Amino acid sequence: MQLFILISRFEWRQFLRQPVQLLLLLFFLLMSLYSLYNGQVFVSGQLTGLDTLANNQQANRQELIGRFHVDTSTVKGKMLAQQAGLPQVVEFKAPPAATNPPHGLAVMAIGQRDLLPYFDIVSSKRDILTPPNAEIANPEKLASGNFDFSFVLIYLFPLLIIILSYDLFSREAEQQTDRLLAVQSGEIMRILGYKILFRLLFISLLTNILSLIGFFSRPAATALHLPDVLLWILVTNTYLLFWFAVCWLVIILRKSSSINALILLGIWLLLTLILPAVTNKFAALKHPMPLRTELVSNQRETMTHTWEMPIPQLLKEFYQNNPQYLRLKTDGDTAIYGNKRFVAYYDLLGRRMNKNVQEYNAAAAKHNSWLSQMAWFNPVAQMQSLLNSAAQTGLSDYLYYQNQTGIFQNQWVKLMNSYLLSNKKLSLAEVQHLPVFHPATDQTKTNRILINILSIWLAILLILLIARQKKNPNN
Repeated sequence: MQLFILISRFEWRQFLRQPVQLLLLLFFLLMSLYSLYNGQVFVSGQLTGLDTLANNQQANRQELIGRFHVDTSTVKGKMLAQQAGLPQVVEFKAPPAATNPPHGLAVMAIGQRDLLPYFDIVSSKRDILTPPNAEIANPEKLASGNFDFSFVLIYLFPLLIIILSYDLFSREAEQQTDRLLAVQSGEIMRILGYKILFRLLFISLLTNILSLIGFFSRPAATALHLPDVLLWILVTNTYLLFWFAVCWLVIILRKSSSINALILLGIWLLLTLILPAVTNKFAALKHPMPLRTELVSNQRETMTHTWEMPIPQLLKEFYQNNPQYLRLKTDGDTAIYGNKRFVAYYDLLGRRMNKNVQEYNAAAAKHNSWLSQMAWFNPVAQMQSLLNSAAQTGLSDYLYYQNQTGIFQNQWVKLMNSYLLSNKKLSLAEVQHLPVFHPATDQTKTNRILINILSIWLAILLILLIARQKKNPNN
């Protein structure tokens, strides 16, 4: 321990005497702080949008409630009173919204929240492909990604580690102090181990401090729990340990500083750029991602075909699919613009579209599943997935929210149909207590992160095992 403290003091003084490294460290600090600011601005923007949505819904709900108390002595008042409680008016004026609010760690890992909808307007129409429910892909964002703290951690911090560690042994050899260390201590590898351990602790401390800044700079409206904090710290420090293990393996090969720098930069390019690009290319060939435009085109064709069906046939299929409404069947069901025709139309349209959507989701799931499997062979890709999972900003988190939205929509459709098919109005109390969507938390998130992080730990153990075999037994 005394030797480690002595080496740490020496390395710290050496670091302070090198203005180039100090300037580089300052640059990385500024990039980190800017990324945290950028994430905070993004999350605040989405929270503002959700607040505006909630305020608009509250105003619309109050307007619906006000129709029960209007002055019926005027023509407008009589019209509003007649419309009070109509299910068509309720759904048109104040449809419920399913929201996916950002969590506390979204400040540091935006993930795909900027590409996927963070709220959906729920309707009995079951039309999932019209705004705001449709996904809007921003090509520029898809190409460049987000400059958040996760980007800095994944792509920039490895460069900082390489800069601080690439010449750990070669510098001693080039200055011809390696022989002196070997003669005096006889354990030069132990000294090199303490040196890289000092750098690991220094970068880890820096990362944890920046993470703490991110924890406290998040908007107060976002939720942050201790397990999320612990998962974030575990994932980030595991990733740092991986890159230090890579540097240690290159260092003990005892090459020159220039060779070490070239090898480490090559590994960085391979893991961060080349391997992900090759993996995505193979994924596109092996399991092509279906086009969203094809799904939209299929919906348009399905809408036209379903609407043009003979009304008796349409209603017959509706009652076959929904036998609970047979008691409401009457001779007047076949009215062209009757409620039952519209309910039957949207019910059949939803069933037909669900089949198309399931085929689309199955193809997309194969594509994403293959990418997830390949991430086990690339710690950089795995790190991105882990950070997004910890922040609940990844694709799997959106799909979980989408599933919850579907469950809520089924509840809403059942409620609206009960009034539309019976030609009944909602009472004042029913309007005041309409169903509200409450986002749920994915209980499998922690287990999923702990399982996937094993791939990085396995990579670390493999690298250290190779390094141990490469180490000169005389040292």
